[in-house]
Amino acid sequence: MPQSSIIVVGNEILRGFTVDTNSNWLASRLFQCGYQVRVITTVGDVDEDIVGAIHDHVARAELSRIFVCGGLGPTPDDRTYVALARALDQPLVYRREVGAQMQNLMFIRNMAASRGTAGLNAGNRRMAMLPEGATLVRNGAGMAPGLAFDLEQDRYLFALPGVPHELRAVYEDIEVRYLTGSRGDAVRELHYRLAPESMFHDVMRDLEREYPDVSLGSYPQTETRELILRASGPDSERVDAVIKAIRDRIRQYSPVG
Repeated sequence: MPQSSIIVVGNEILRGFTVDTNSNWLASRLFQCGYQVRVITTVGDVDEDIVGAIHDHVARAELSRIFVCGGLGPTPDDRTYVALARALDQPLVYRREVGAQMQNLMFIRNMAASRGTAGLNAGNRRMAMLPEGATLVRNGAGMAPGLAFDLEQDRYLFALPGVPHELRAVYEDIEVRYLTGSRGDAVRELHYRLAPESMFHDVMRDLEREYPDVSLGSYPQTETRELILRASGPDSERVDAVIKAIRDRIRQYSPVG
């Protein structure tokens, strides 16, 4: 199964000012289309940390799709384009088509009229200075373009904006173009009411040995006092067998629904 990873960039995440909803959304979509997330790394707006995280993820050959999220904006704390250029040893070049798209957006959004000019300021031009080897991924919702880098051997690295609606817009294009040829795991769940999690330890341990290709986890929901057992794997029959085994071996409690 191909695997993916996420690098989240932003001081606002590390300092608790912003909740990282992007990773949750992105991991769910990647799991559904068969590129399960193996690792998520969060770094601040520090060049060395961003470059280091990119190097670490690229060095892991099992990660076939790597997503760098955030830090693509026009201000000095947006460092991802520069860090990507350093990490991938590529020069930064001005992309005229990106500048032209920004000017079009200024007219569409009436920004040119309010500013009195359609000319690009320093911040705008900064977003058009991109690593030379990048393929543009259109950001229909904003100005900062998404990027795709071919790492060879069917491996790709992507840069996505941190603004959630922009990230999702860019991702939709990436999914169609770069995330084909795989399929998501089968997922099955059992829901128990007022069942202690510890009661399932022995059965889950045994099933992990009997079905090493099936991921099995328990997830207590404290607010509803419900316990969810979730099994997933590439073979739906094997996943179903695990669910059946739990039902058969745990007789003290019955799943609801």
